[in-house]
Amino acid sequence: MANPTGLAGRRSAAERKPRKERWAELIETATQVFYERGYEAASLQEIANRIGMLKGSLYYYIQSKEDLLFEVVNEVHQKGLAVVTALAQGPSPSPLERLHRVIRGHVEHTCHNLVPTAVFLHELSALPEDRRRQVLGDKHSYQGVFRSLIEEAKAAGEVREDVDPKLAALSILGSANWVYRWYRPDGEFSAQQIASHLAETAIRGIASEAGLASCTR
Repeated sequence: MANPTGLAGRRSAAERKPRKERWAELIETATQVFYERGYEAASLQEIANRIGMLKGSLYYYIQSKEDLLFEVVNEVHQKGLAVVTALAQGPSPSPLERLHRVIRGHVEHTCHNLVPTAVFLHELSALPEDRRRQVLGDKHSYQGVFRSLIEEAKAAGEVREDVDPKLAALSILGSANWVYRWYRPDGEFSAQQIASHLAETAIRGIASEAGLASCTR
């Protein structure tokens, strides 16, 4: 008997994949569809079609479209958080220097993950408040990495006394996040150039004279 072709063939191949591989494919495909259509207009049927699965098979992995959005934005958040947390815990004794490294890393990560970042920033608000808190953490863990470094740098005399760590963290993170709207891989500036420029600008906006003098980059 001939091998199945068309959608039926794709379904057969997709449904034979290991569960971990299928889950990764589901998240990747859902992210792309949410990006193209927006969460409200996206359908599980289209996601299933693109993967080559029956729509009913999706319910082996998730219970609803909301569940799928939660998994998508949570994965985006966790991957980004892992990047900045690792950089924040680096070897430099200067918290201001580590903040500089965190900002660069965050911007570069954003530039290399434009589609997932866009879905996270656009569609997180579509989740109920309790599920948004599950993603972000009760203390906004991502923002907290930036705030903690600014607090540490301020205590060390590397940040000006008039700087409020929470406001500074929100300002820096907001500016860095906005890169996803205008960065283009084939544009005039590389991700590394943009990351270094934004980090330098942010640091100079909050650093004390002693901080600027001691921060060797």
